[in-house]
Amino acid sequence: MAGNSDNGNKRVSISASSEIRYYLEELAELGIHGKTPTEVAKSLISNEIERLIKDGILKIKRKNG
Repeated sequence: MAGNSDNGNKRVSISASSEIRYYLEELAELGIHGKTPTEVAKSLISNEIERLIKDGILKIKRKNG
């Protein structure tokens, strides 16, 4: 995990098996979650984190002030 992107978000690097990469590429071809494997991964990760928060599995820590 390193670096900053232009929009102020932190960039996260992940390693994925060849099987996961294959599925990301297949989903990118469909275009439902993004047009590139990177966009698909970002979408799927975001959706899953939102679901975990909604289901109460993850709790958001609020900053004071």
